[in-house]
Amino acid sequence: MKFAVVGGDTRLVRLAELLRRDGHRVCTYALERADLAEEIPKAGCLQGCVYGADCVVLPTPAEAGGFLFAPLSGEKLRAEELVPALWQGQRLFGGRLGDGLCLAALRQGLVVEDLLRRADFAAGNAALTAEGAIGVLMAQSDKSLWRSRVLVLGWGRIASFLTLRLLGLGAKASVAARRAEARVTAAALGAESFPFSELESRIGSFDFIVNTVPARVVGDGALCAAAEDALLLELASAPGGFDRSLADNIGLRAIAAPGLPGRCAPRRAAELMCEAIYASLEEGDA
Repeated sequence: MKFAVVGGDTRLVRLAELLRRDGHRVCTYALERADLAEEIPKAGCLQGCVYGADCVVLPTPAEAGGFLFAPLSGEKLRAEELVPALWQGQRLFGGRLGDGLCLAALRQGLVVEDLLRRADFAAGNAALTAEGAIGVLMAQSDKSLWRSRVLVLGWGRIASFLTLRLLGLGAKASVAARRAEARVTAAALGAESFPFSELESRIGSFDFIVNTVPARVVGDGALCAAAEDALLLELASAPGGFDRSLADNIGLRAIAAPGLPGRCAPRRAAELMCEAIYASLEEGDA
């Protein structure tokens, strides 16, 4: 098969290498600053890259601010502008594909697969994100996680994996979640849990605060009540769980860490993506 790998960070560089290792033809575009083997060509134009490709692979996330996520390129390409270069029957893979891109691709007759909607890939990606978050917390603070009070906001895959790892390291982990079922599950695993309505009265006791919810769950009042030496880590996509500008203005340390799998474990992230793509292709042939 021929794969066109378009844009992305080190994850897609490693993915191109894995696909080539498995005997596929691979061409790349918008990866001109990547350190790729000579056997993997860098196309000079999008059309040249995708011509004859059975599968086109976009990054995870595919888009940033409406443009193709391509930190290893000087190219500025709107996500929807990719579609006219593709044709009916090609398979389009990527993570967190925008509605506009998906709609345009489906109208063009492409087979579209958002990898983050696959349970296998989403679980693995969440596990890598949780591991990366632990690394960030340890690197950015002079406090140990052991015996520290850590608040995790939300209870999705990332939050649950992160909470388990924190408890394993001896942290005093707490979870703030909207759903009662989520709070009971967190408590059953050994974490303290409470609803967001109690956040403002409780937030001041935590050394670390990690948000996983892509919505403003920390109001300005709660943010102002946080301990002045607390470290805030934002893992969610925009708009995020708290106002980072306000956090900066009141002297709180707030770190945004999107795309942790690509930064902390690009090889393993690429393997997960490769496995999910192969599984999808096998399912499509079944």
